[in-house]
Amino acid sequence: MSPGFGYSQRNMAVRSKIMCPVLMVLAVFFCWFLSPVALAEESAAPEQIILTWTLDPAASQTITWLTPDNSPARVQYISADEFAGNFDAAQEMNAECSAFDSTHYRFKVNITGLTPETKYVYQVGREEAWSGPLSFTTASDTQEFSFLYMGDVQSGYAEWGSTLDAVYQSYPQIKFALLGGDLTDNDSDEEEWGQFLAAATVLFSRIPVMPAMGNHDGDMYLDFFALPDNGPEGLKQEFYSFDYGNAHFVVLNSNKNTDEGAKQWLQNDLQGTTKKWKFVVFHIPAYPATYDYKGIDKSIRANWVPVLEQNRVDMVFVGHQHEYMRTHPIYQEEVQTEPSYGIVYVMGNAGSKTYGGGGEFPYIAVEQTGSNYQVIDIEGDVLTLTSEQSTGELIERYMINKGDITEPGPVYRLSSQPDPAYTAGTTPDGINTMTVDDGVTGFKYFAVSITPVISHSGNETVVFTHFRNGSQLALNATRADFDQVEIAQAGFNVQPGDVIKVYIVDNLTNDTGVNPVILQ
Repeated sequence: MSPGFGYSQRNMAVRSKIMCPVLMVLAVFFCWFLSPVALAEESAAPEQIILTWTLDPAASQTITWLTPDNSPARVQYISADEFAGNFDAAQEMNAECSAFDSTHYRFKVNITGLTPETKYVYQVGREEAWSGPLSFTTASDTQEFSFLYMGDVQSGYAEWGSTLDAVYQSYPQIKFALLGGDLTDNDSDEEEWGQFLAAATVLFSRIPVMPAMGNHDGDMYLDFFALPDNGPEGLKQEFYSFDYGNAHFVVLNSNKNTDEGAKQWLQNDLQGTTKKWKFVVFHIPAYPATYDYKGIDKSIRANWVPVLEQNRVDMVFVGHQHEYMRTHPIYQEEVQTEPSYGIVYVMGNAGSKTYGGGGEFPYIAVEQTGSNYQVIDIEGDVLTLTSEQSTGELIERYMINKGDITEPGPVYRLSSQPDPAYTAGTTPDGINTMTVDDGVTGFKYFAVSITPVISHSGNETVVFTHFRNGSQLALNATRADFDQVEIAQAGFNVQPGDVIKVYIVDNLTNDTGVNPVILQ
């Protein structure tokens, strides 16, 4: 046996004696690490924690999160003033559980009975698998607050998460965020949703987020988000509203802009608020930055914009065209010279997908391509919109002072009811006319429908005047609250060629020196 070989054999024997125990330890370690118990403990940690509101933001907080298993979970919460580094004195609530995707379960808790304007510390999960301390703050009845708006995310989720963190570092005063739809590119792609929610957790485990549905959003959006249940029947959580401070927020699904039930709900919702500021969020713009060949913008202008204008909405947030754009104030499809009333439309784009502009529409005030975000500060009568690129570079700062705005007078739209006895028309001044057709004689009723464009407090008067050969023969007036009453009619003895003119005024009186104001 050569010395070299004998040395090698002895050396290997020594190594074997050393290696056997090491291998045994490693084997035990890996067997435990890969065991069902260890994997369950690892997988049970809460992921993608998101705050929203389903009830009053001043007295409640909704928390949603995901885990890979459906073992019972709960939330522990305590006011920040009482938090001593642990949750021993915290209150608890059990979470509702439902399947979310092929690998995760969704848990939801809606905490109620909270104190307004109070910071709470919370954690979600279960024993040995808690999220760790996080916090939220309930709303206050305030005239001053800030919120964040972001348009389409849809791609570049990691970069978007970094932007969220940077925004909060620069603007720690923001109380919540609005998202303008198209949160992912493919709503049924579980991986995309995982990336979106992982990025969203950076900020939205600390402040609530209230999203709108875009044309790329669908079942996974509805399956995850817990939102107010106050929308129209059959469309709840696709349409909803909430209040914060002195402002009212309405969120709409622009994919369903022709739904009559949703339109009536929108009217009722806006008429029911007394808040100073009114904001609306939907995805597809009513006033696009570039031409929309599908014509959805025209449909929204026909179905929703008159309702928004009638109810004095201040600002509408949209997305869809992947750039930043702000309009001049617009009222009845005309650009208004400030400080006259008009709705300002703001288009945002938060993700990495960008389009160029080029629409060159006269209503566009500012336009810029790229990823961006908007911070809105409310201070009483003054709104300040700060728009920045995702890098933090300023795009613009824009202000609205409600104290300076000149409000247009009340306006109503009159339409002649169809009838084979007469032909409807209008004068050059916009007064409705009904001309009696050949073969029609005797007593005949004439009716108009009344649609409020801008409402008027109290009653109004609809005036019917009967003309024959240019001379007025009779007058009939109907007084009512035409914000509530939809039809007015009057009867006259007529002959072929007679003309009935109809208009609406604030009041009709015999008092000298008082002239009625036409409201159409």
